[in-house]
Parts: sequence; structure tokens; C-alpha cells
Amino acid sequence: MRSTKRLFSILICIVCLFALCTTALAADASITAMKTDCLIDGTGSCQVTQSVTINIGGIENELRFPLGPNAKQASIAGYKARKVNEDGYTVLVLTNEAGFSGSRTFTLNYTLEDLVTEQDEVQTLTLPLLSPKWPWQIESFDFTVTLPAEFTDSPDFSSGYYGDVIEEYMSVSTVGTVVGGSVMEPLKDRESLQMTLSLPKGYFSGSYVSWSANWFASILVVVLALLAVVYYLRTLYSGRMRTGSRATPPEATLPCDMPYLLACKKPSFNMLICHWASLGYLTIAVSKRGNVQLRRRVIMGNERRAIEVRLFGALFADGDVCDGASLRYKKTAAKAMDAIPRFWHRRLYDKRSGNVLVMQALACLAAAIAFLLSMSLLLPAMPARWLLLILCVPAGAALGRLMQLAASTYYLSDYLMLAMGVLSGLLMLIVSRLGGGTLTVLVAVVLNVFTGVATRHGGKRTASGNKLVAQAIGFRRYLRRAGGNHLIAAQKRDGQFFYKLLPYAEAMGMGAVFAKKFGDTTIDSCDWYETAEPLPKTAEGFYGHLRQTLSLLDMSIRK
Repeated sequence: MRSTKRLFSILICIVCLFALCTTALAADASITAMKTDCLIDGTGSCQVTQSVTINIGGIENELRFPLGPNAKQASIAGYKARKVNEDGYTVLVLTNEAGFSGSRTFTLNYTLEDLVTEQDEVQTLTLPLLSPKWPWQIESFDFTVTLPAEFTDSPDFSSGYYGDVIEEYMSVSTVGTVVGGSVMEPLKDRESLQMTLSLPKGYFSGSYVSWSANWFASILVVVLALLAVVYYLRTLYSGRMRTGSRATPPEATLPCDMPYLLACKKPSFNMLICHWASLGYLTIAVSKRGNVQLRRRVIMGNERRAIEVRLFGALFADGDVCDGASLRYKKTAAKAMDAIPRFWHRRLYDKRSGNVLVMQALACLAAAIAFLLSMSLLLPAMPARWLLLILCVPAGAALGRLMQLAASTYYLSDYLMLAMGVLSGLLMLIVSRLGGGTLTVLVAVVLNVFTGVATRHGGKRTASGNKLVAQAIGFRRYLRRAGGNHLIAAQKRDGQFFYKLLPYAEAMGMGAVFAKKFGDTTIDSCDWYETAEPLPKTAEGFYGHLRQTLSLLDMSIRK
């Protein structure tokens, strides 16, 4: 009997000792200070920075940091933490084989979304300031909440243990757009704290705004993309082009034709003049003052195509000399830029071809809607909000068109347009990243780039038209890839080789690149370009001088 009582007494002592040890161990770890700073943007997304000071008794090899519900972009400054999910809450797990001990301060960063709801013309912000997953007592808790604009209502607070009564143990102040507060009593482990604030409709511009109908806008963009692709496949697709490098220009084409064949752009009349000069029909003379004159050598006959004969005759209708700054030069250039596209349109395209403007318009409309969607999510409530949103429609369409032009002018080496197109796409993606609707904007961007590529050569082409465009691409590929040694060897065989191909290269935006490939090699003088002063003997030097003359002729055409 005595042994039984003694055994029972020993067992009770062990249990009590275990309880005391457990209590002591639990008391060894506590949060001595916690500061939560919340920065809320105009869409209702919240960036949280949380500073936590933990007093660790003994050594802990693992620390767990619970964050808000469905926290994103979570990290601990200076540490690499593992992220896990527990009952919808994100928990960062920090491990250290050497262990953590003493008083340690950690800075947590994470983002909370879906904090706003809207009903009956009222938006409600529900912000969790303290996760209920913290296993330790919190001796001191402070917070700040910065909102995007001023508000009139007062925030309400509730906790897991105290409920609404928690406000009696808090000091809260509001200054401008910042709500600050402190809990005056220690918080138990597993405690939570939540702030609720009622705001007028339109305060936040997120997807909860009833007018925006984001799902409808996204579906509409996808439908427009599908319509554009279907229209392309049924009415514009010309079949696969077989392109390969070729050392000669396409059959029966002139340098001025290259912009239209490669990108459906206006022909280069100045390159037609240079081509005629290289064939011996005229000379280009530049005086000391920089005046440019075209001097006819021979009359153009039916050995050239009819459109060339008409343009050549119009250029020299008043005699054997045409001033490059004259009205006649300007009018003849205008006639050429109208007639040459019509000439090729009849020879390149199938009569059943659709209109590229339809596909381009569908793509621009998709970009306008996608941009409007993103801006509606980004713009905060303001008096001019509706006016700005209306302006977003033409702005989005313009951005889409710039992306199309950048993709379509790739073969003309128009780097300025290419940069503008890239910047337009980046702008739309950045706005979507800040506001929302990223996937919808991405669909619109891809659609406009595809439209630019698909319509760069115009509508549905005939077999011969397809072959001609492929030859133009192949010739451009040759000029771009041809090595300097190869070109110099060709120049030695034909002293006018450089001058014959330069108009083609310049028409495709590659004149400077083409001239540079000849390096410092001395080339023969040009027999159709006359200047008052001796010309440089290198290809680059000649091109630099000719480029100045062409600039003067360009001014004559545009003025």
C-alpha cells in the first residue's frame, strides 16, 4: 500500500514537473515588439512591411512566421525562407542548423489582395493587421495604414479574443490618409486583429467596381482576337513563302518598289531617280551652294515599263534640266507615290483578297479595350476619371497601331518605329501589371504584333505575287549577310557595282550598312553623280555625301 502511494506521489511530481517545464519553455519565447505598416494603392492592393522582435529562450532551429491570408510576394529581409500554406494562410519557415537564440528582429514583406468588396454603393476595406497563426504572446503591437486618398468614416477593429471590445484597449488616430494605432495591452498567442473601413463607391478602382465589367472586356478582347485570326486565315493568308538569299533584285522591280513589296509602304521616288541615273538616263549635279539639279542624258523609250516613261517625261517636260527644289519635282514624286502602289496592287494580290484594314482595325479595337480595362483598374476616384477613361480608348488604339507598324516595317530597318512599337507594348504591359488585366493586355499585344507581321506584305497574294515578295526578302537577306570580301571582289569585277546596288539598299534602310561593308577600299568614281568638289574615294564617304543630297530632295518632296 505504501509503495503504491509512494509511486502515485512520484507520478504526480513528474506530471507537475513536466507541466512546469512546458510552461517555462513556452514562456521562454515571446514577441516583445511588432510593428505592421500597410500601404494600400488605388486598386485596393496592400503592401505590408512587418517588423517582429522575438525573444527566444534557448535555441530554436526553426522559426515560423505566419502572414495574412493568401499573401503573395512574401519574403524575410536578409534570409531565404521556405513558403508553406496552412489553412489559407501563408507561413514563412526559417531554418538554421546553428539555431536562433536571444532577441532577434526580423522584417517581413508581403502583398495582400482581394481586400475590397462593394455593395449598395459602398466599398468595404477589410484589412487583416495580425495573423491568428502567431504561436507567441505579443507584448507590444503598433500599426499604420496608409490609404491612397482621404476618407471621412472612422475605421472599426475586431480581434479573435476580444471581438469589438478590442477598441477599448487601443489608441487610434487618423491624420490625412494615415491611420495609426497601438494596442495598450499584451496580446495572447493565436490572437488576431482586423480593420474594417467603409468608403464611397469609386474610392478604389479595382475589379469590384460594378461598371467596369472586367470579365466582359476580357471576353470581348479574346473574341476580337479570334475574329482577326479567322479573317486572316480565310481572306488574307497567302500560303508559305519560300525565301532564300539571292544576289540580284527581284524580277522586273525597281529600287523604289522595295518599300511597297516588303512593307506596303510608299515607294521611294529618290531611289527611282538614282536608279535611272545608274542606268544612264540622267545625272545628279550638286553645286557649291548645295543646289541639286537633274540633267537628262537620253530620252527614255519603250525599253522601260510604261509607268517609268510617263514619270520620266513629266519630270523633264520643261527641258533637259529639272531643279530638285522645284514644284515639278514635288508633283512628279507625288504622282509616282500614287501610281506605283496601284501598279503593284494589280499584279500582286488575288481579286478575292480581304482588306488588311479590317484585321488591323480589329486588333486596334482589342488594344483599346484592353488598355481601357487596365486603366480603369489603375485610376483612383477623381473628378476627371471618366474623361481620362474615354481618352484611354484612342490611346490604346494608337498603341496597338504603333505595335503593328513596328512589326510591319521590320524589313525596312526603321529602328525609330521599332523602338516606338516596343515601348508601346511595354507601356501596356506595365500599366496592366500596376492596375490589372495582365492576361487580357498580353492577348492584345500579341494580336497586334501578329497583325503587323501578317499584313506587312498586304492582302492575299497570287502565286506569282508570293514569289516576287519572297525574292525581295531574299535580296534583302543577301545585302544584309554578304561579307565585305565578297562585295569588294564584285566591285573589282564591275567598277559601278556599288553604285548600282546602293539605291536598292537605301530603299530598304540599309544604305549605311551596305556602304560600311566596303571598308576603306578605294572605289571607282560614280559616273552619274557630279559635284563641285572632289568626292571621297571610299563607299562610306560617297554615301555620306549622297545622303545629304537625298535629304535635300526629301525636303523638296515634303514642303
